[in-house]
Amino acid sequence: MKIAIIGSGIAGNVVARGLHRDHDITVFEAASHIGGHTHTHYVELHGERHRIDTGFIVFNDWTYPNFIRLLEETGVASQPSAMSFSVRNETSGLEYNGTTLDTLFAQRRNLLNPAFYRLIAAILRFNREAPRLLEESGEITLGAYLEQQRYPRIFIDNYLVPMGAAIWSTDPARMLG
Repeated sequence: MKIAIIGSGIAGNVVARGLHRDHDITVFEAASHIGGHTHTHYVELHGERHRIDTGFIVFNDWTYPNFIRLLEETGVASQPSAMSFSVRNETSGLEYNGTTLDTLFAQRRNLLNPAFYRLIAAILRFNREAPRLLEESGEITLGAYLEQQRYPRIFIDNYLVPMGAAIWSTDPARMLG
């Protein structure tokens, strides 16, 4: 059977791999490269050349057991890494990392910045309220919810949009819906 696969991201590649032995497969890709949003960089370290794929944001067996099995089947090695999240807002100059108190206040001026404390309070509030939202029926865009609940811009611009864009590999301009 002839089968056309549209897109060469992970889904398209896995389907092509699974069907190619028994079918005539053609993969169509609009971009100038295969692999979807992945992007491999070559890095020299201690005289060795390493391939680093910046398309991976989250990589764990709880979230991606089938993908990890695919990597194992194809002999692609992986290794543990520490995950963290940091933000640098080019417009405002705000920088922080939420791993420790020291990295949260990496810019010491934020110790005396009331807006930064509003950011922290909004993060805590959102993380407390968000699970309840999953149980409620009805549909509302993220932007409408944030406006309705009066979340501050510092939270939206410096936490929620960057975090969501990173996790879901989404254009920040599309996050609020």
